Amino acid sequence: MQAKLKIQNLHLHFGKKEILKGISLEMPDNAITALIGPSGCGKSTLLRSINRMHDLNPNAHLSGQIMLDGKNILGKTQDVTSIRRRVGMVFQKPNPFPKSIFENVAYGLKINGEHHPQRLREQVEKALRESFLWEEVHDQLDKSALELSGGQQQRLCIARAIAVEPEVLLMDEPCSALDPISTDKIEQLMLRLRERFCIVIVTHNMQQAQRVADFTAFMYLGDLIEHNRTSDIFNNPQQELTRNYVSGIFG
Repeated sequence: MQAKLKIQNLHLHFGKKEILKGISLEMPDNAITALIGPSGCGKSTLLRSINRMHDLNPNAHLSGQIMLDGKNILGKTQDVTSIRRRVGMVFQKPNPFPKSIFENVAYGLKINGEHHPQRLREQVEKALRESFLWEEVHDQLDKSALELSGGQQQRLCIARAIAVEPEVLLMDEPCSALDPISTDKIEQLMLRLRERFCIVIVTHNMQQAQRVADFTAFMYLGDLIEHNRTSDIFNNPQQELTRNYVSGIFG
């Protein structure tokens, strides 16, 4: 499968402490890659590196390359706003804006210059339909997004992210705060969205990784230990550390 994202020898330091230790990893288009590993191993840190979020930390220093369609998005001449439009992000805890459901989804579209009322309505509806939320909220788009349930809020945040048509969708433990029914809806949504996006998820849920991910990367203490098809990682791991983690010996 063709790599949409290619990470090459990525190092990240916060001050003198090395957090990511030379990560090299390819993530295909139209597939889901899961990042697994114990807490503090660098999974979410890697995800935020792809979205250039560490630019906001003056103590962060990145070296190496993150190639998106063959171009290094860490280059100093790269426009960070443009990168974040191409690389959407969904966080662990749903973070809807204190605005209406409609305005939440339209927010990114307006920032990117879309102000035509009819086109906004069409694109908001499309994103809500793709997020399996339209049937639940179509008659209450003026309602505050903060009144939605946790699962609905998370699907709304996904709708907000995909409304601007990104190429990559990053999801940092998107189901960790949700009940089983909402988790199932988000997982079904991920499986549908991979037809259009390169998706990278961080998860602590081994069963979830096996249910949705095409590829899985196991990280430990800032190192990438093993990366392979998900079935191989869980059924035939090549590294003893991976075997011990997926079998529950530690983690």
